[in-house]
Amino acid sequence: MMMWKKACLPLLSVMLLLTSVLPGSAAASQSALFDVWVPTNTEKVMRDQAFPGEPNSIIRIGAARNEYESGQVIVKANQSLRKLQAAMSDLKLADGSAKIGKEHIQLFKQHYIEVKTSTTPAYPKGWYPDALIPLNEQLEVAEGHNQGIWFKIYVPKGQHPGTYTGEMTLHETGNPVRIPIELTVWDFELTDESHAKTNFGVWGGPIQEAHGNVVGEEAWKYIEKYYYASVEHRLTPGYLPIPDSDIDSYVERAPKYVNDPRISAYRLPYYRTADGQPDIQRNKQLVDRLREAGLLSKAYYYVSEIDEPTRDKYDRVKQINDALEQAAPDVPHLVTIQPVDELVGDVDIWVADIEKFDEAFAKERQAAGDAVWWYTYVKPKHPFPSYHLDDDLVGTRLLTWMQRDHGVEGTLYWATTQFQKYDATQKKYVSRDVWTDPLAFPGANGDGYLFYPGTEVGVDGPIGTIRLEVLRESMEDYEYLWLYEQKLRDAATKLGIADAFPYRDAMRPIYDRLYENIKTFEENPEKVMQVRSELAQEIVTASEGAPVLVTVGSPADGSREVSIYAEQGSEVTVNGQQAPKSAEGAEHDQFSLVLSLDPGAHELDIVVSKDGSSKTVKRTLVVYETNAPSTVALNDAETEEAINRFTSQTVDTDLANVNVTEGTYSMKAVFPANVNFPNLRLFNAGKGFRSSDWSAFETLEFDVFNPGETAQFYVKFHQLDGKSDDTFMQYVRAGSGETVRIPLRQVNLDLSRIKGIEIWMWRQSAPQTLYFDNFRFTSAAPQDPMTP
Repeated sequence: MMMWKKACLPLLSVMLLLTSVLPGSAAASQSALFDVWVPTNTEKVMRDQAFPGEPNSIIRIGAARNEYESGQVIVKANQSLRKLQAAMSDLKLADGSAKIGKEHIQLFKQHYIEVKTSTTPAYPKGWYPDALIPLNEQLEVAEGHNQGIWFKIYVPKGQHPGTYTGEMTLHETGNPVRIPIELTVWDFELTDESHAKTNFGVWGGPIQEAHGNVVGEEAWKYIEKYYYASVEHRLTPGYLPIPDSDIDSYVERAPKYVNDPRISAYRLPYYRTADGQPDIQRNKQLVDRLREAGLLSKAYYYVSEIDEPTRDKYDRVKQINDALEQAAPDVPHLVTIQPVDELVGDVDIWVADIEKFDEAFAKERQAAGDAVWWYTYVKPKHPFPSYHLDDDLVGTRLLTWMQRDHGVEGTLYWATTQFQKYDATQKKYVSRDVWTDPLAFPGANGDGYLFYPGTEVGVDGPIGTIRLEVLRESMEDYEYLWLYEQKLRDAATKLGIADAFPYRDAMRPIYDRLYENIKTFEENPEKVMQVRSELAQEIVTASEGAPVLVTVGSPADGSREVSIYAEQGSEVTVNGQQAPKSAEGAEHDQFSLVLSLDPGAHELDIVVSKDGSSKTVKRTLVVYETNAPSTVALNDAETEEAINRFTSQTVDTDLANVNVTEGTYSMKAVFPANVNFPNLRLFNAGKGFRSSDWSAFETLEFDVFNPGETAQFYVKFHQLDGKSDDTFMQYVRAGSGETVRIPLRQVNLDLSRIKGIEIWMWRQSAPQTLYFDNFRFTSAAPQDPMTP
C-alpha cells in the first residue's frame, strides 16, 4: 500500500529523540536527528513520502522454519546525516536457550530510482525504492529524505518454535536508537521444493554486458550467479545456466540443476535446422539422452518463435507441435496463450495473460490432462497485479494466492535481467544505465528486470530488489496455502471424505478476505499480514482435537451456504444457531445452513460438540456481492435507430434475426481485418443514452454470441473529461455465447460523469463477426430506462 493513495491505518509508534552535539554547534542541544517508521514488508515508501501520524516503531514478524522473512525500517532525516549506522542483534528465544544468530540476518540499503513518466495515473512520479544493496558501510541521508533499511532473516530447519526477541540499533553520533524485534517462529517447516512451477527468465546477454562483456565459461559463471539468486527466492528460471550447443556436455552438466529439489521445472533447448525448421533428429537425441539419465521429468518446451501467437500463427504452432511430438512425445509443449479451441491438442501447457485467464476453460483443459500457467508483463497494468516499479506490492504478493485459488499450476515472467533498453526505432535492445533509468521496455517502469548488476556498488554478481523479496514472500505464502490444504486432506481422510471433499470451498474464506477477483483487491498490507498470520495458526492447530471441516458455498446475492463436516454423533451451532444435519456418511455427519448476509465481513463462531467435549472453529466470511434485482434498458438492438446509436469508422453493424437473446433482433458487428483498434462506441448523453450519471447502477450487462473462431475484445469506459478505464477484457469461445457482466464499482472513474462505452479489439488478421444484444444495467431499486 502506498500512503499517498489511502489513509494510513492506526499503528503503534513513538517518535525517537536523540541527544547530540550538532556539527558546527558550540554547545550541546537536544534535537530529533531522525524519525523512524517500521512499515510492513509489502509496501514501498518513497524517498519524500510523509510518515503517518503515529508511525509503528516495533518490528513484529512471523515465519516458519526453512523460511526467509524480511522487513524494513525507514529513517527520515530531520537534518543531514553523514554516518548513520545500523546493526541487528542475535534473536533469542524468550523462554529458552535457542537463538537465531546474526549469521542468518542480512541488512540492505534501499536504493531509490526516479520515475519520470508514470506507468499508470494511479501512482505518481518520484523516487521509488527498488534495489537492495548489502549494507556494510555508514549511510548518508539528506535532510528531509527517507532512507529505507531492509533486513532479511532466515529461520533454519529444525529451529525451536516460539517468540524470539532482539533489536535493531541505529545511531548517528554514538547515541543508539533501539528498535525492538519480535519474531514468532511457527511450529511447521517449509520444504525445499516449491509446489508451484515457475519460469522467470534470466537473459544472458545483458548480464554479459553489465559485467564487462564477459564471454565463454566466464559468462556462464555470471549467468549461474543470477540463476541461483533467483532459485534462492523460490523462482526457477527457464533455461539451465549451461551452454547447449554440445549435447554430450549439456547432459553431463544438467544433473547439478535438475536434481536440485528447489528447481521446479526447466526449459529445454530447441534446435532448428539451417532453414529455421524444427530439427527433429537433434531434439530427439537430446531428449533421449536426458530420459536415459532420469532428467526429463521437469522438462518442457517453450519455443520463442511462437510466443504469444496471433491467429495467423496458429498453423505454425501446429507444425512445431507435430515436430516436437515426433522428437519428444513425453515432453510437454508450453505456449503463452489463453486456451483457445483452435489449438486444443497442439498445446500441453497453456500460459494465459492474467487479464485473459478464463477459469472455466482452464478447468476444462486440466480435466483433459493439460496444464495451465499464467503470466504478467508490461500488461495488464493497475488495477491488475503487476511487478512494475511504480505499483503497489499488495498485488505482487497476492498473485500466488490467486494462483492457488484458481488452480493455476505455474507462473511465467519474461525477464529478470533485462539491463538494456528496447529501442522501438531500431527495433533492438541498446545499453541503459539500469541504476538511473527504470524503463527496460516501453510502457511500464521496472518491467523486465528484478535484479540489478552489482558492478556499480562493488558486488561481483546480482543485486536483488524489494520486488524480488516480495515475490519470494509470495511464493512462501503459496507454500503455506499448499501445506494448509494438506492438513485439510488429513482431516478429510479421518472423516472418510478425502476424495469427495470440496477443498477449494474450505479455502474460500481465506481468499475472499483479500480479493474479490484478480483485478479487485484492497491495497492493505496490514490485512495481508493478518490473514497470513491467521493461516499460520490454522496450520499449527489443524491437527488438534477431533477433525472438523468447514466449507463456504459459491457467492449468491444476499446469502452464503455454510457446511460443517464432523464426526458422527456431533452437534453443531453457528453463532448460536443450531445447524441442521444435511447428510451423513460412514464416518461423518454434514451440517448445512444458509446465512442471509449483507455485503461486508461477518464473524462466524462454529461450535462442534460431542460426548461432553467441544471444539470452536472461527471463520471470517466476506460477502462482496450486492442484490440488484431491477433491470434498466440501455440499448435493446431491436431497431435500426437503436443500432445507429453505436458509432464507428471501422466496424460495420446491421440488424440480424439470429443469435437473439431478447426480443426479435440482435446487432451484427463485423470487426475488419488489418485495422488497428477497430471499435464501436456508445457515446454522449442525450444521443447514445439518456444520462451521463450511471452512479445508481450496480452492473453493466449485455449478451454476445461468437459464431467464428475464439474472440477477445475490451469494454472501455470513458469519462466526460477524457479519463478512461480500459481494464475489462472479454473472452468468447468459438461458436458460443456469453453474458458480459461488469460491476460498475470496479470502474475507476466518476460514475456520475460518464461519456460512454467503447467495444474494441486488437488488430486482427481475419475479420471477426460478433452478435450483440440487450445492453442493460442492473440496480438495487427500479430506475427509468437509459434509452435516450
